[in-house]
Amino acid sequence: MMPFQDIAYRLFGKHAFQKKDEYPKLCHSLKSARFAIPADQYISTGYLYSLISFCVTGIIFYFIASRLFEILDLSIIDDMRIIALLSSMIIALLFSTILFNIQMKLPLLWASNRKAYLDQSLTHAVAYLYALSKGGGMSLFDIFKSLSQQRHIYGVAADEFGYIVRDMEYFGYDMLTALKNAKENSPSEKYKNFLDGMLSIISSGGDVISYLKNKSEQYRFLAIREQKTFLETLAILAEVYVTVFVVGPVFLITILIVLGFMGSNSLDVLYILVYVLIPIGTVLFIVFLSTISDNLEGRSIQTSQQIFNEFDNVRVNEYTTIDEKMLKKISWNCTIYNIIDKVSNPIKWLTRKPHYSLILSIPAGLICILYGNLTILSSLDFSSISLSYINVEAAAAIDDYIVFAFIIISVPFIVFYESKRRWVLKVENEMPEFLKRLASINEAGIRLSSAISLVSRSKIGVLNTEIKRMASHLSWGGNLEEVLKKFEYRVRTEFNSRIITLIIRASESTSDVISVLNIAASEADMQNQLKKERSAEMTVYVFIVYIAFLVFLFIVYVLAAYFLPAVPSSAGDAVAGMPLNIQFDMDAYILLFFHASLIQGVCSGLVAGKMGSGSVLAGVKHSLFLVLIAYITFTQFI
Repeated sequence: MMPFQDIAYRLFGKHAFQKKDEYPKLCHSLKSARFAIPADQYISTGYLYSLISFCVTGIIFYFIASRLFEILDLSIIDDMRIIALLSSMIIALLFSTILFNIQMKLPLLWASNRKAYLDQSLTHAVAYLYALSKGGGMSLFDIFKSLSQQRHIYGVAADEFGYIVRDMEYFGYDMLTALKNAKENSPSEKYKNFLDGMLSIISSGGDVISYLKNKSEQYRFLAIREQKTFLETLAILAEVYVTVFVVGPVFLITILIVLGFMGSNSLDVLYILVYVLIPIGTVLFIVFLSTISDNLEGRSIQTSQQIFNEFDNVRVNEYTTIDEKMLKKISWNCTIYNIIDKVSNPIKWLTRKPHYSLILSIPAGLICILYGNLTILSSLDFSSISLSYINVEAAAAIDDYIVFAFIIISVPFIVFYESKRRWVLKVENEMPEFLKRLASINEAGIRLSSAISLVSRSKIGVLNTEIKRMASHLSWGGNLEEVLKKFEYRVRTEFNSRIITLIIRASESTSDVISVLNIAASEADMQNQLKKERSAEMTVYVFIVYIAFLVFLFIVYVLAAYFLPAVPSSAGDAVAGMPLNIQFDMDAYILLFFHASLIQGVCSGLVAGKMGSGSVLAGVKHSLFLVLIAYITFTQFI
């Protein structure tokens, strides 16, 4: 119990224990969200948070209300402090009540989020269970324990099976009781159904292997169906994006321009629309896409460190000053060696981690802006700049350098990111063929290590280099497990980590490696098929985003090139009876259209990347292409 929770429970524990029946879903939500706190203690903590927020907000709003009454010089009654005190107490009470209700709903929200991740990872977890049980070399408990140790790959599913292992290993429960507890505390109906079937099979003495096989195939078909549902949802969202963020702004821009030269001050509204609403709306739309879509790039792969204790019984002398100096020297030499290695071979380093290219490209882009606009920036009067006034000529000159800086920053990142992404896609496409060849050779009675050496003599595209590297390590006497782990570390994707981990664990536990390789190959085939279908469908949505931007650019171009020059520039040119804003600044509107096209290009490109590849980073190339189209259109044709 944390000190803050201890204080809360001492103050409100008895009252919270009496009130916990008023929150019947809270206890189950806390267990489903895996919050290690009882319901009454959680409620008492909510009471203390609400009390603190009541005091803090009450004091803040009291001073704000008192100051406001002084500024407005209100004298309804002799002492306005009473009204300020009452109003601040009402606001503080309202704020603390809202905060308490939010905290009571937080476990339910966390449990629903956990449910989504569990449903997503359960398909791969069941395939892992089926592969390890196929050979018959491990008990069901050992299989669950092996899965629970792979949290960096199987995520929440590994966590849930870890709770089953905990109940059996530390609390002394049998398998049936542990499965029932996991079923009661799980937020996922899909996982509950799986545990229901497992309970029935174990209690009746049925075939667990056949059950896992059927569930693995069932979840594969379910994954295909869920992907179709997701693609249908994405089609609706693409239409929403075009309507709200392309057609809507164009419609508003056209109306506000007409109102602008008829006398209304519409330029301020256009500034807010272009510089605030479109970027913020796009960010919110991308965040919403992230909440409903799978991360096609895969979750981040973690590196685990293992500390060996084989030599704990060996007496070690205490460090001397000479030893410390030597260790510092070794550490310093390792640092220098790493720096020299990265400097001598930067392409390999940046291809592995493309975002490191921004370390050099961002300063280069800033230098481009500062150097090219030094004289222009000095001519701007920043004290007089407002929403209604912008030095159009200076801003137009700065725009060129901003676009050039964007090109300088984005091009290196795009090159390295796309090269890595395409390399990973090729490796993942070739992985099923590699597994099938291993299985066919191993079926002939050849060991897995020798099978890798035989496969290395054939050609399997970009994966051939990595296979030859594994074969070389094995020929030098390397351990098969360590060789496969190094291969997994070099090819850092969720897809490959899942397959390689499955092969490693299977080779440790069973002699029937052929079945495991065939299961891994079919799993890899299924994942590749899903990715190809999803990529083909999402290409259509990328095309829709491109068409929507080109329509936006065309309409803005027509307004800037033909509509605005046709507006009467003086009262003598105006049509009789038509109101005219003589101060209508056409250059400011054209500059605003230019900025709107650039901003829309960046935003549309990021949305296209999120829809097409599942990653905002993949949209940088689309943003660059659309920005170049907008820049060339305005600089060459207007």
